[in-house]
Amino acid sequence: MNLTSINPAFLLSLLLLSGCQLLETRQTAPATATPNKDTFTAIKQLEAKGRYGQAISLIEQAISQDGKAELYTTTLREIRLQQTVLEQELKDQLLISRTSALKNQVPIFEQLIRSNPLDAEYSRQLKQTQDQLQLLRESLSECGWRHFKKNNALAKDCLTLSLSLEEDEQDERLIEHLLDEQKQHKKQTETMEHAQREMAWKHRNQKRLKQAERYNESGQLTEARRILKIVLKEDARNQSAKILLSSVESRLKNYLENLLTAGDRLYREGEIEGAKATWHAALSLDPQDKRAREKIERAQRVLDNLENLRKSEPKN
Repeated sequence: MNLTSINPAFLLSLLLLSGCQLLETRQTAPATATPNKDTFTAIKQLEAKGRYGQAISLIEQAISQDGKAELYTTTLREIRLQQTVLEQELKDQLLISRTSALKNQVPIFEQLIRSNPLDAEYSRQLKQTQDQLQLLRESLSECGWRHFKKNNALAKDCLTLSLSLEEDEQDERLIEHLLDEQKQHKKQTETMEHAQREMAWKHRNQKRLKQAERYNESGQLTEARRILKIVLKEDARNQSAKILLSSVESRLKNYLENLLTAGDRLYREGEIEGAKATWHAALSLDPQDKRAREKIERAQRVLDNLENLRKSEPKN
């Protein structure tokens, strides 16, 4: 087909139509809905450090760039809630601190008044302090009731300080409930810690028992006996350890008797050094065996006598 024969207006229409299709394709490209991993990691790090304001700013910036990522909006709600809870707790701690400071001023003003009753300024300041404490007492009571479900310690501190300023039947009942709850929590914690220690202790003894079994199988009877005695020292009712220790000691006893007999034979044959070494081996199996000790001492006396005889002989 000859391009020169085509109507120029027709070519222009084709070019415009192709451009519109390209623009439409670019505009309808789907937006990503997956949150940026680096941004989300940074948000979580700020959250872990308690820097909620910076974390919220970063989330809001991410949402403005990627509004379809629902994970950002969910995280934003959670962090804002944590921020609110933390701010309230910190404000209540300031309330406790401020009330305690004012309460400590009361006896000082009272002492100043006793020292100088003519100075009306002290009485005025004392009255002002007492009025402030009365207002703060109500805030402390509210603090106790606000936190008693989630923060036992803070609620108890608020109520204790409130009751020290003025008795209140409802606050007293609540603090008794908190004290009972604290005792129960402490008891549960101790029970759980005891169970964890017992589990760890059982696991440790199971490993020792398996190690003792391996030593027994490889003939390292003294090591097997040593480990089994440690197990039974911590768990005197461990039947597996008792049975294995009985078997190990029985084998050790047989080895001991064989070594003593072998040492006696060497001694009779005049192999005093060999006999002594054999009896030492027997003594290593049972350091409390008196027979082995006596035989070693006898062999040593003989060796000493032989050495003395050798020294007393003429050199020629």
